[in-house]
Amino acid sequence: MKAKPFIIALALCVSFGARTTGEPLRESAASPVVAADRLDDASSDGDAFAAVGDFAWRAFIALNWPAARDAAARGAPDRAKTLDDPGPRVWETFKSAAETFPVGADGRRSAAAPWGGFAGPNPCGGVNHEKTIAAFKPFAEFNQPSFSTDAPANPLVAQNGEYVRYEVRFNALEFATIVAKGWSEGRNLPDAEHPAHFPAGSIAVKAAWRPLNASDTPAVRARYYVARAAIVDVASSLAAGRVVCTQRDVALVGLHIVIKTKTKPQGIWTSFEHVDNVPPSGAGMAREPDAVNAQAPYGFFDPTRAAKLSPPFGAAETLPIDQTNPPKRAPAAMQIVRRHPINAALMAKNRDYWVQADIKETVWRHYMLVAAQWPTSSDPPGPDNDGAYFPGRSEPSRDESYTSSAAVQENLVNTTMETYLQEAPSSCMACHQAASNRGGFDFVGTLANIR
Repeated sequence: MKAKPFIIALALCVSFGARTTGEPLRESAASPVVAADRLDDASSDGDAFAAVGDFAWRAFIALNWPAARDAAARGAPDRAKTLDDPGPRVWETFKSAAETFPVGADGRRSAAAPWGGFAGPNPCGGVNHEKTIAAFKPFAEFNQPSFSTDAPANPLVAQNGEYVRYEVRFNALEFATIVAKGWSEGRNLPDAEHPAHFPAGSIAVKAAWRPLNASDTPAVRARYYVARAAIVDVASSLAAGRVVCTQRDVALVGLHIVIKTKTKPQGIWTSFEHVDNVPPSGAGMAREPDAVNAQAPYGFFDPTRAAKLSPPFGAAETLPIDQTNPPKRAPAAMQIVRRHPINAALMAKNRDYWVQADIKETVWRHYMLVAAQWPTSSDPPGPDNDGAYFPGRSEPSRDESYTSSAAVQENLVNTTMETYLQEAPSSCMACHQAASNRGGFDFVGTLANIR
């Protein structure tokens, strides 16, 4: 799942007038439902994996519902549409990290535009009402996170020779909280003595996008949710000596969703991937779909090469991308595998949702819940409480890193976002505890990155 700190910044859900997708339905997890509204919480009693699985899928569906097009209704679904209808999804109308933490031409932070507005600087020099997957810090969107907020980790190159790009989005309440506190401008930042607090209902999403090119056939494209976005053009940027963006089609290959709830203030952490990313690693009921059976290529694996992570972490190809180590014009594809199987209960939940009438004929049937983690200790909320997360922590000390031998046997990593963190036990919440919550940032790693 999400094992590095600055990858996810919590965002919060609120209703402005009409009910938004972030406004929860007060019902318990039950049989699969395809609707524009999510569940408000997940029970830890009984079959917690099943409850969290329902919670995760309901959130995934609600956040991927076609969005209302009125700027004033950012973050709200278009209830006249179905899940299969075209158009930007609800989460894509949340505020981007660039809109939330704008940087002016002079390099200084500036005030963020109101929730319903699109004013303000854009990393690609364009307009914020058009999708932009880029950062004010050149090439930052090429990198996965690391265990340190001071240094990013590796890029990821797909089999089509394209660098994966990453974006973070915040919904209305998180955005409003950040702006009201002055944090968007780098003022009054919280610390361990004066910690941040984001209310229940907070939602953040982080997406992994694979740019498409001529090697991606119409049949391949049809299996993905595809958006049009301004992204950094590697060749043009290197030739010009400055960041140059172009409009490209990009395919969604991974999506992290983190939601704070009333009973789980440290958040419920869930992660989805496209089923064609890598070969299946599980067996029996834990086995994932195999792209081979659909006569589709893997996005990040070449069947003619050895089935192991390559290049090894620490190799030149995995060094962070920045201005001193710019992206290559023609990078070599990385060989990616999933090292640990997805939890069988989560795979069962995937199968429950894939057969639903409003999903089985859509691109969303090609996405699966690959990991989930949640707190088991809600009090006291604050920098010293990591939530006693599960799966993951078997030791009583909250200062211990992920050590659960049981959890090591199942997946807690998204192959498109923490590719090389599969080599050692990994944990979303442990990472965010160490890198952000312990510093008073309420598990929101982005706040720790703007000092």
